Amino acid sequence: MDVDLTVVARPGVVLGGRYSLAEQVGSGGMAVVWRATDTVLHRAVAVKMLASHARDPESLALIRREARAAAALSHPNVAQVHDYGESVVGDRAVPYVVFELVDGPTLLQRLRAGAVPTRFALRIGAEVGAALTAAHAAGLVHRDIKPANVMLSPTGAKVVDFGIAAGKAMPRRPGETLLGTPTYVAPERLTGNVVTPASDVYALGVLLYRMLSGHTPWADESPAQVLDNHVHADPPRLVPMASVPADVIELCMRCLGKEPATRPTAREVTRRLARAAGLEVVEDVPMPAVAGGPVPAEPSIVLRPPSPAWARISLRVTGAAIAAGIVVTAGWLIWRGGPATPGVAAPPASARASATFPTPTAAATPTRTLVPTKAAPAVVPSRPSPAARTTNASPSPTLPATTPGTTPSPVERVLTSAGGTVTAECPAATTARILDWSAAHGYHEESVDAGPGAAPFVTFRHGQERVTVTVTCSAGEPKATIS
Repeated sequence: MDVDLTVVARPGVVLGGRYSLAEQVGSGGMAVVWRATDTVLHRAVAVKMLASHARDPESLALIRREARAAAALSHPNVAQVHDYGESVVGDRAVPYVVFELVDGPTLLQRLRAGAVPTRFALRIGAEVGAALTAAHAAGLVHRDIKPANVMLSPTGAKVVDFGIAAGKAMPRRPGETLLGTPTYVAPERLTGNVVTPASDVYALGVLLYRMLSGHTPWADESPAQVLDNHVHADPPRLVPMASVPADVIELCMRCLGKEPATRPTAREVTRRLARAAGLEVVEDVPMPAVAGGPVPAEPSIVLRPPSPAWARISLRVTGAAIAAGIVVTAGWLIWRGGPATPGVAAPPASARASATFPTPTAAATPTRTLVPTKAAPAVVPSRPSPAARTTNASPSPTLPATTPGTTPSPVERVLTSAGGTVTAECPAATTARILDWSAAHGYHEESVDAGPGAAPFVTFRHGQERVTVTVTCSAGEPKATIS
């Protein structure tokens, strides 16, 4: 008999001397989820209590091991596990897992509200696939991928319950049960209770099928018939839709293959859905293998929107502008009769007199030294500078082109890191100023010192991971130090 969670989970109860329960935000047949406060770090967290494992010492040991493994999994599309504990009720230990509180609805809530756009479906499918790719590389299998376990946060989809899923108990044979959700369970789990990464891919296929079509493959069948169909019936083929690429339909049907070996990997699903959704795929470079050491894990996948065109071309445009500026400056010097470039003859006076500009007199023309300057990127974001919003400084106006005898305008540079991009300039030789910043997908801005100063910085954060971009100036050029 399962433990009555109401004995342990009540508002005001403090678990582990640290997590103060506030309100219940979710429940299932075998678990409840509470919003709580971590009284040590003063942050909101989610606490999931699993009553079903309290009756079985082997299951309790398994949940401990998998919670530890899940806590080591860090990915933008995975809700981070923070802690694990056990609350004793009588002679039983009720396990609870503390994880990141995601600000947003579940995918199930969104699907119940109505059909979703194709691009949304492709992006969510790719992000769930990226989470599975990271988990499978770490040796974890989710076992209960379904819309209720996908949270829609402002930064993208986040999969919850990795390695600690407690789905519905389904009968298999007399006296046997299987944890999972009937609509999303893979055939091999029903026939042999085999759990592999391919089982997660099957569930992802059902999830994608539902997002694209508005229903699951056997939506009108009873739960018992759905279980039988997973094993024996081919799923109805998705009807071709104008907004869905044909290769995506083929990919979805491959995910629903009866044999695990015929299904694509989570990595392949992620790559193809990301490409169809217009997302940029970033793959880590795996560490080289060491003789006698452990086999390195496969690289994880992180998705982000395509880099804006101005960021991709800014260096090329700047380089071209520099070259053009040098040529124009040299021509100006020669036309004015200034210092001639060695090896280049000055044009005759008659040629200079025929110019359309009036020839200034010697008395009116002081001696000038022209300094070629590097032009700013041709296109810059139009939104106001965050530096201006967070400091007392006014937004930097667009500077006019450098004219003879004026101080060159500061050079702007876009500095890139895994956590995000920073746009900076050097208003003085050793003084840097941050003009703009943008967090990468999955990260958020944690702290900013925009300057101007010797070393302004921006810190981006994802879970427990922090990336700090510190800007310094060398010879008037912004440089980044990533830590």
